[in-house]
Amino acid sequence: MGRHERAAKTSLKEATALASGIIDTIRHDLRREEVRLEDEMRDRVESIQTILNEVSSIQDAIVAGASEVKRELDKAKKRLMKYGDRELMVTQIIGAATRLGELRILHLDSAKRIQGALARPPSAVDIIERMTTDLLKLSGSWESSAREIDEAIADVVDPNPPIEMIELARELNDNGYDLILAGDNRDPENIEKSRSKLNELTGENSENHS
Repeated sequence: MGRHERAAKTSLKEATALASGIIDTIRHDLRREEVRLEDEMRDRVESIQTILNEVSSIQDAIVAGASEVKRELDKAKKRLMKYGDRELMVTQIIGAATRLGELRILHLDSAKRIQGALARPPSAVDIIERMTTDLLKLSGSWESSAREIDEAIADVVDPNPPIEMIELARELNDNGYDLILAGDNRDPENIEKSRSKLNELTGENSENHS
């Protein structure tokens, strides 16, 4: 096994280890964020559950109370139309208005309580924003690790030619092989033609033009 193959195997082994490491890190980070998200969301819901139950009961009571007052008011209105019982109607109107005022206060109080509970931090949006920020910070660390993987892979192949290849090129270019190819005809034009032939075969011409 040549040194380049050994170096390639070493670099690929390192890249594989780094890749496994970053996968484990990301999996661990995401799991930790998932657990924290579950805990925070559960706490958020549970923190307002009692108030929600109480307010829901109050709202049901308001609906029942308003419906009952409306029925009594309708009865009084029918008696007024049928018997002219204005005194009963006045009493029912005052009672209905008073009861409506009480129900309105109860409704406003319950609405204020639920709004206060909803405004208590952290809200569900706050929780998601926190998680998003954390993930962005974590992604910076992940990207740094990913660069190490790319660098390890890039080290597998050296873009520079090996020293042996350079030495062979020098041997062919600097030791009169063009003269040997020219044979007995040592005319400068023929020698240059031989030199060009060598450069063409070795690929030096294409390398110089690239």
